[in-house]
Amino acid sequence: MLSRKITIIFFLTLTIFSFGQCKTIKNGNAGDKESKTLMIQENKKDSKLNGDKTMNLVIKKKVKSEDPATFFEYIVYNQKTREIIKKGSFRGSDIDWYDNNSLQLIPYIGIEQKPISDNPEDFLSSENKTQITIIKLNY
Repeated sequence: MLSRKITIIFFLTLTIFSFGQCKTIKNGNAGDKESKTLMIQENKKDSKLNGDKTMNLVIKKKVKSEDPATFFEYIVYNQKTREIIKKGSFRGSDIDWYDNNSLQLIPYIGIEQKPISDNPEDFLSSENKTQITIIKLNY
């Protein structure tokens, strides 16, 4: 009877001692182990003169890491008088001068789709192509 009590006390002490030796990392939030993605936003400012150097195109680009297209804010103004001719915003790939009095806005092309027909003439005649937008400036 005495040996049985000693054995029970021994195993109970051993169990308590072994649980006391466990080392666990105490972290405040269990949700912190999820992967965190960085959201980087770049702002760039660019200026371009047209062909005859009478108008200036100022472009402010906002590039975000989660968006493949660029967000543009643009201002066109007279080079001599500094009068604003056109102001706007656009989401796409690029903005540039088309000629001396117009801008071209190039859209972002995402996923390319497989043509319905194997005939290249059918694809060229279709209206599914991405169109470049031309903006005429009233100057």
